[in-house]
Parts: sequence; structure tokens; C-alpha cells
Amino acid sequence: MYMLREVLQAKRGKAPEIVAAFTALDQWFEQAGYTNRRVYVDYTGPMDTVVYQWEFESLDHYFGLERGTFIEPDENTKALIDTMNANATSGTKEIYEVIQ
Repeated sequence: MYMLREVLQAKRGKAPEIVAAFTALDQWFEQAGYTNRRVYVDYTGPMDTVVYQWEFESLDHYFGLERGTFIEPDENTKALIDTMNANATSGTKEIYEVIQ
């Protein structure tokens, strides 16, 4: 089992747009079999930080879906990508193996 955390630094005041985009992904992520999905926003540290975290069974499955998403994306996917790109200044991706 693996846990992935995407951490985005939103433009000032744009965290709600990033949260909405991650929320829109929730149904797709459920269909992909991702579990324990959570959205977090900053309480301390850099303002306008949004974290989306989920767990999945297979790195191969995850990366296959990830790559496939960006090959000729449909209009809804393009809109989500545009929302993320327009409202975030930077981001990181962290992948952990779940031990317990």
C-alpha cells in the first residue's frame, strides 16, 4: 500500500479554487480505487497551502492512470488542469509506503 500527498501552494486567496478542483477529482479517484482521500488546508506555515492525500495499492497502476490522464485529456480534465495551473504557484508530490 502507498500513500501519495500532493502539496500545492496556491496564489494568494486562490486556495478555495484548488480545494474545489481536488474535490471534483474525488469521484474519479474513487473509481480508480484510491482510498482514504483527504483534503487539508494550512493552519500554520505558508498561507494558501492545499494538500490532497490518498492511498492506493500499486505504483504501476497509479503511474499508468497518471500518464493516461495527460494523453488527449477530455474537456473536463483540461478544465481541472487549467484550474490547477492558473491558481497554483508551485507544488510537490510525495509518495510513501504505508507500513502500518
